[in-house]
Amino acid sequence: MKEGPQKPDPDGRSVSRDSNKVKSAISIPHKALPIHDSVIDQDRAATDFAKGMSHELRTPLNVIIGICQFLERDRKTPLSAMHRDAVDRMERNARSLLESINHLIKHLRGGQLH
Repeated sequence: MKEGPQKPDPDGRSVSRDSNKVKSAISIPHKALPIHDSVIDQDRAATDFAKGMSHELRTPLNVIIGICQFLERDRKTPLSAMHRDAVDRMERNARSLLESINHLIKHLRGGQLH
């Protein structure tokens, strides 16, 4: 198909017209977006928070889980049924909390907190 003659539109741009298309010769300048110090500071604060949360919460939970496992496996002083149930519950709850914290930290590091 042949393109028709160049016609200026009301804004002064040249427009080529053919039977199905309108082509406009518009140039859009690309500008670099500046990164503000506050954005960098916020990112650094989120990273520091995730690191602190990782250490301050995960370390004690791992200790609790380890102690629970030790108590369950100690053959010298076996646990009574009541104590074994309590230790099982503590370990289960500590693992559940650790999983939630790991999930939260993963999303904080990825910047996708939902």
